[in-house]
Amino acid sequence: MTLTATQLKQQTYLMDNVKKEDIVITKRDRPFAVIIDIDRYHKLIGNNRNDSIKKKLKALDSLGSYSLGGKNIDKIKEEMYEN
Repeated sequence: MTLTATQLKQQTYLMDNVKKEDIVITKRDRPFAVIIDIDRYHKLIGNNRNDSIKKKLKALDSLGSYSLGGKNIDKIKEEMYEN
């Protein structure tokens, strides 16, 4: 679904469709925002965060026996998943 910013302001009932499909907001015929379901948003953010953590852990693992600031790799992994 595609809406203009003006349509969204005038017809807020259109937000009910967000569970069914993403809503692209246009301004002057150019897309500038997307409204998505909150559950989908959390899934996207979570996947991005997990990918980032995996990349960092892979880099730490490649260090081998180098110093990790006085912490062992398992402690660092715990801290990354806590945040």
